[in-house]
Amino acid sequence: MKTINYILLIAVISISACEDFLEEDPRSLVTVNNFYNNIGEATKGLYGSYHHLEPIYESLGVGLVTDMSADVLEVGGGAGGSQSTFFEDFTYDAASDIVNSAYDNHYVLINSVNTLLAQTQGNDLGDDATQAAIEGEAKFLRGLAYFNLVRLFGGVPLRTEPTTSTEGLDLPRASEEEVYQQVIIDLSEAVAQLPEVSLEPGRANQIAANTLLAKVQLTRQNYAEAVSALEAVRGKRMLYEDFADNFKIENENNTVESIFEVQYGLRPENSNILEFLTPDAVTGFGFVFGVYKAEDELVGLFTDDDTRRAVTLWNEREGVEFGGEFIRKFSDGLVPGIQAADAGQINYPVLRYADALLMYAEALNGQNNGPTALAYEAIDEVRTRAGLSPLATGLDQTDFLETVLEERQREFVAEGQRWFDLKRNNLLNAELADKGFISGKNELWPIPLAALDANESLEQNNGY
Repeated sequence: MKTINYILLIAVISISACEDFLEEDPRSLVTVNNFYNNIGEATKGLYGSYHHLEPIYESLGVGLVTDMSADVLEVGGGAGGSQSTFFEDFTYDAASDIVNSAYDNHYVLINSVNTLLAQTQGNDLGDDATQAAIEGEAKFLRGLAYFNLVRLFGGVPLRTEPTTSTEGLDLPRASEEEVYQQVIIDLSEAVAQLPEVSLEPGRANQIAANTLLAKVQLTRQNYAEAVSALEAVRGKRMLYEDFADNFKIENENNTVESIFEVQYGLRPENSNILEFLTPDAVTGFGFVFGVYKAEDELVGLFTDDDTRRAVTLWNEREGVEFGGEFIRKFSDGLVPGIQAADAGQINYPVLRYADALLMYAEALNGQNNGPTALAYEAIDEVRTRAGLSPLATGLDQTDFLETVLEERQREFVAEGQRWFDLKRNNLLNAELADKGFISGKNELWPIPLAALDANESLEQNNGY
């Protein structure tokens, strides 16, 4: 008898709910048929869906692991035994726990959203506007989940209805195009249903949906559609004057530069990111491993006048040398007497306004076969905040794209952007061949062995 993915089956018969969106543990269980009777219950069910983002973006999640494969992070001194080391030289395989967890965790989120939508759509919960927003948030989350899956694994089984039994689990892989079309449908409907201002801090809104939709369209090289979505975002946020303000606990869920963040708090809600990024040479803080550090090539991209360098990187603290450049930007909570596990309560940025600006520059460059005045204006806004001079005009399309991607590399260190930036521009092999990247194989992760065992209809990706 085939192996059953019990994580998925547990998610089928339960939902997570919490009294407080940001801090409370949402792991109380209720029967689906007795829930979603009103706005309050639907909101609690939605909180449960949001909490399924936590394992997706934590220390061994898609953000840091893809940056390990890209030219951003490399193995730090405390990485012994961590499976993340296999992502630096592309020696991971279908048995990887990281690969399996990423695949499973996204489908747990998807099934949670599917359950909510199946119970709310077509039912009157007593507040049409709030119900529409809740359903829009659910579609945003499902769009984000499938967007991650299709970029990591290619075509995957496409489920838009809740799985309520063991029947129908042998769903074959949809094509990449089919998955992308569903993502675009979800995010377009989310844009139409969501308010511009979040119902609560930390929840998705129309600005987040438009920004993510733009990223999807940019990935598909649908430049006009990306530009259109980003023009709906321009001016709705601004850049902090100080780059460091993006990474302060007191500024979580701000309406200045933040667009969408994954919510973390004290244990067990912490992300573990700080533990994995903090060098093991630091003493007195506890539970720090130094798994990831900055690649030398990345360090060399920062000029002395780039104010992001001191915020992003550090190689010593109070006279303790680290033996390399490590990532500083998430260390706001690292203070004497506080363990890194608790300091790791800082939220993880998925979308920032700087991302929207640099995507806008990239999309305009692609749409017009070269940069426009608005494209220069967008990238220069980011550069000026970093203390850099505006770009010299006259760049052609190729040189401008290269400049935008390099700016993104400096701006989004350890934010899980670089791998996908290279992939959408077909630059993975050109930039990563010397790290062991194999063209025709490593553009995708393998389908996990556990998924193949559970679903005989699945086919493995090339080369695994």
